[in-house]
Amino acid sequence: MSIREIEDLIIKKLEEAFPKFLVQGFPEKPQEFILLHPIGAILVHYRGGSYSNTDALNFISQDKRMEFAVTVVTRNLRSNDGAYEVLEGVKQCLCGYKIIGCSKLTPIKEGFLSEIKGIWQYELSFSLSTPSLEILEEGD
Repeated sequence: MSIREIEDLIIKKLEEAFPKFLVQGFPEKPQEFILLHPIGAILVHYRGGSYSNTDALNFISQDKRMEFAVTVVTRNLRSNDGAYEVLEGVKQCLCGYKIIGCSKLTPIKEGFLSEIKGIWQYELSFSLSTPSLEILEEGD
């Protein structure tokens, strides 16, 4: 399964759980993102991956550990629909979510990103594993 397909499935899951929020992939130009939504936004992006060693002699078979970040952008910190409440909701929504062909999503870290003029940003990272297999050509 591709990075985009996994990201799209994570976005869809979050859209279902947070219908009052703007849920989308991270913007192409994050520095230009302005929160126009009255409540907040939940933004998803791929952070990177790592590969396991392979013990196979004639065929490469590895696990690819992929990390996805969910950025929570809210207009308040502690009240309903505030950063704390949404962070916990995102964790509950995605923790254990199983995408076909992948391991369950596992939370790995969360933290404060910024506060600018009452707009709070936190990030929650998740990982999953998927197989990474060599594509054999005729004669291999």
